Amino acid sequence: MSLQIGPTPSLAQTLKSTSQGRRAYEEPFFWWGPGWVRSAVIPAPDLVAQGVISAEAMAVLGLLVGRRASCIVAAGPSGAGKTTLLTSLLAFVPADTRLVYVRGSYESFDFVRETTPGSTTLLINELSPHLPVYLWGQGARTAFDLAQRGYQLLATAHASNVEELIYQLSASPLRLPAAAIAAARLVVILDAWRDGGSIRRAVRTIAWLQAGNYAESIAVCPIAFRETQASPLVVDYRAATDLFVELGGERGAFDKQFACEIHNLKING
Repeated sequence: MSLQIGPTPSLAQTLKSTSQGRRAYEEPFFWWGPGWVRSAVIPAPDLVAQGVISAEAMAVLGLLVGRRASCIVAAGPSGAGKTTLLTSLLAFVPADTRLVYVRGSYESFDFVRETTPGSTTLLINELSPHLPVYLWGQGARTAFDLAQRGYQLLATAHASNVEELIYQLSASPLRLPAAAIAAARLVVILDAWRDGGSIRRAVRTIAWLQAGNYAESIAVCPIAFRETQASPLVVDYRAATDLFVELGGERGAFDKQFACEIHNLKING
C-alpha cells in the first residue's frame, strides 16, 4: 500500500470537510498530534535497523495486520514512537483496503453507511480523553463495536503494559465488555528510555487478546516479549501461527509467508 501522510489540517478545516464525504475521511486527522507538523514516515525495515523491533517480530506483525488483525500500539510516555510504529504497519495493510481516519470526539461515523467491514481500516490517532481530537467515550465504544463487526482498528494509546490498557478500556467511563476489548486482537507495548545523551525505543511486548474462559475475562497470550531492556525480543511462533489461522490464513502457509516478509525486510533495510 502506498502511504502518504500530509500536514495536519487545522481543526476548522477538518470540521468543514466532514460533510464532504469520502475524501474527507481519507485525509489524516491530527495523526501526529495536535498542532504537530508532518513527521517523516519511517519504513518498517528502518525501524528494524534502529533496533526498535526485531525483523522476526516485525514480520509477524506484518503478517497479522495483513490478515486484518486490529492493533493498538501503546506506551507510557509521549514521544515513545507509537505513531511512528503504527504508521509503518500501514504498509502491510492490503492495497484494496479503504483507510478511514477517525475524527476524535467530532466523529459522526457517517462512513459506516458507505463502507464494508471486511475491507475498511479505521485509523485512530489516540484512544484518550486528553483532547477532543482524540477518541474516547461513546466514540471509542462505537469504534470497538465496529471492530467486533469486522472493521480493522489501528490505534495508539497511553499505557505502560497490557494490563493497564485493558483496565483503561474496561473501567469507567468506557466499560467495554471483554468481547469488545478482545476484538482489538493485538497490543504492542513500546519502551522508551534515556541512554546517555539519546533516547532509545524498543518493543517490549506483542500480545494477543482473547476472550477468557470466564465471564468478562480476557486472556493475554504473548506473541513476542523481552524480559529486560537488554534482552532480545523472543517470538512465540506457535501463538503467532494460531492467530494467523484464526484470521483465516492456512497453517501450512505461515512459514512461507513469514520467510517472504523476512526477505523483504532485509532487502529493503
